[in-house]
Amino acid sequence: MAWTKRDRFRAVMNGELADRVPVTAYRHHTEFEHSGPRVMADKLLEFQREYDWDVMKINPRAVYYYEAWGNEYDYDHYNDVVPTRTKTLIHDYRDLEKVSVLPGDQGVFAEQLDMCRMIVQDSGGEVPIIQSAFTPIGILLNLCGMRSVGRYRPSPREESPLIDLCLDHPDEVKRALKNIAETMADYCSKLLTTGIDGVFYACLGMARSGYFTLEEWKEFVEPYDLMVLEALKGSQVIIHTCGIYGNPERFTSWPINMIHWASSAVGCPPIWGSKAWLNGKIAMGGVDERPFGQNKAEEIGRLARTTLQKMQNEPFLLAPDCSVSVHTQDDELRAFRASVEESLR
Repeated sequence: MAWTKRDRFRAVMNGELADRVPVTAYRHHTEFEHSGPRVMADKLLEFQREYDWDVMKINPRAVYYYEAWGNEYDYDHYNDVVPTRTKTLIHDYRDLEKVSVLPGDQGVFAEQLDMCRMIVQDSGGEVPIIQSAFTPIGILLNLCGMRSVGRYRPSPREESPLIDLCLDHPDEVKRALKNIAETMADYCSKLLTTGIDGVFYACLGMARSGYFTLEEWKEFVEPYDLMVLEALKGSQVIIHTCGIYGNPERFTSWPINMIHWASSAVGCPPIWGSKAWLNGKIAMGGVDERPFGQNKAEEIGRLARTTLQKMQNEPFLLAPDCSVSVHTQDDELRAFRASVEESLR
């Protein structure tokens, strides 16, 4: 009997080898992501059908969480995958009281729920579907006017207004974080009613060494993530810790299924050999996302084949270490996708 995408995903999530390694990739579609749920659903489905990924990871616009609380953006002017911010909610600690609990099925959240329903219905149940959700601390950082910590971007601790707020006004920050977490928990519980299989929970780069201390992370980050994850019990949850010094080992005791980290980035462990420390969690990733969009199909194929060879006896989900460039070329994606088939020869 031939394996389906769902068979493959289910086996790997259960810690079992499938007929071959499942593969996925995702990117932003900046020209479509702000045009309503129908347009975005169609674009994401087109991308899925074109490359036949084993898991469809929905990649919505990066700023919709912040829009919910009042940030505003100019979608005619992007900086890479982030539109230009024209209004910021938080300017000093007194603005933290503006961060209230919101219903998880209204406004921009309703738009995302509609999109997920459309994707589930139009995909016909063939492929596992995973929607994205962001960590409360990352949402608060952006409400303070900063871009998310992640990838290879420098994020000096001493330049972060969020760090200052945490140190100088911890009670107000925690109240805001609790309100965001309650909102995201409600939203995530509503996501599961759309028929998706789970959530790609992006912790961004908030676990990066040198940003929060470990003690601060345990105080201002972890408790609020766990509040959101409580709402996702019974679904498939993938944690993403982004970029350099991502500390994926911090997440191995969380109630999740899979951990995605930048195994190619400085300060991060390689994906091969990770079974020894993942505490039963499954690995995702294995290919540096930076060559995508640089006319490097041959290099991308080689990187994928190297990871497949070194991970041949371990269940995992092959993916780039983060979203690929909006300039990614067709032959690069095809070289990446073909690697899992070539590994069977």
